[in-house]
Amino acid sequence: MQYDVVNVGEKDLMMGSKFLSDVSQKARFLFISANLVDKKTGKGVFNPYVIKEIAGVRIGIFGLIDETFTTMLQEKDPGLTILDPISTSKAVTKSLREYCDLVVALSQLGESKDKKLARENPQIDVILGGGGESTRAVKDRVNEVPIYRLEPRGGYLGRIDYVLAGTKKPIKFFTSSERDEMEKRLERLITRSIQIKSEMAKSGKQEEMKAKELKFLESKQRELEKALLELEDKNYYRHIATPVQLSIKDDPKVMKSVENYRAESAKLYRPKVASPPEKELPDKEMISRIPPSSPFVGAVSCKRCHEVNYKNWLKTKHAKATQTIVASPQYAQEECLVCHSTGFGKIAEYTTVEEVPSYLRGVQCEACHGMGKGHPGKGGIERKVTLGVCRNCHTKDQSPTFNYLAYLERIGCKLSKLSSE
Repeated sequence: MQYDVVNVGEKDLMMGSKFLSDVSQKARFLFISANLVDKKTGKGVFNPYVIKEIAGVRIGIFGLIDETFTTMLQEKDPGLTILDPISTSKAVTKSLREYCDLVVALSQLGESKDKKLARENPQIDVILGGGGESTRAVKDRVNEVPIYRLEPRGGYLGRIDYVLAGTKKPIKFFTSSERDEMEKRLERLITRSIQIKSEMAKSGKQEEMKAKELKFLESKQRELEKALLELEDKNYYRHIATPVQLSIKDDPKVMKSVENYRAESAKLYRPKVASPPEKELPDKEMISRIPPSSPFVGAVSCKRCHEVNYKNWLKTKHAKATQTIVASPQYAQEECLVCHSTGFGKIAEYTTVEEVPSYLRGVQCEACHGMGKGHPGKGGIERKVTLGVCRNCHTKDQSPTFNYLAYLERIGCKLSKLSSE
């Protein structure tokens, strides 16, 4: 896919920096991180930045990882630490500004911290963000610094074009409200052109109507590009996010790489995971395994008052949700556990697939109704499960056929009477 550089994030370090360093030696692109360093020497584990020259423009690209991952890092690599990203960025941009026309920050800080970075370091020309808990695309501008974040899991292809009207130094890029509107029109034209090309490739036919529409769109695209350039005799940039739709065919070479990744992931993780989960334990033994400090009590505790609901739940896909990702070729992605187990990310009892405790396997009562410690009488239990709660996991991408009322009936909670009432 012809990557030039990759910023190291927390998930890249799950197997340890030594593993990642070995992988980087085989890669055809550079791994960078400006604030991941050796604790004793302060020396960076990877290159802090890379400088690329394109069409006579020097582009400096540096990477940042969120310092909140320091705790996780101590378990994997106690000899490493993460420096403050803001102060690190200021030092790096000061150096890059001496040699570069553009400075790009690849950030794993999260949406709110990307904005803070822009406010405190306006010397950055653009921030390309990833990481954090946000699942939405972001197109923002803070302190005159553009910030772009795409939705996770490759749902969109992001592209930023920097267009030079001249080579006078220092090179400055700008955008205006009029230019923004023209760019939106251009974005719609390009997106529609891509859709038509995909439809024509899928059908294998050169349909006359679509060919004419494509020719018209490309003509309008050229006109807009020319108008944008002539709008003012200055440099400008544009950002386009194109949705990667299911109608677009898989690229055979890329698909082969994906399959190889899944196979290698399975070798690394599968031996550590009990599949299927251990046989149902007696209630008393299961309850005895629940740590007193846990805010979650497990479905087996709910069973004592809600036996009918519990029996219905055992028959649902929710009850087997953790087991399904163990069997999946993509199960090594820990982010799947957020929606395939209970309490993941909310307590420190497990951080990887193999560590899911028996009393929290599956999508249990507390995943939808809230944590049960102190219930009845206290606690954050909500009897009604709203559409918003379901949509946390049943997103349009992950669950395109989701129907709120129909799915409620499937899990049995809505139609069965609470045995405690």
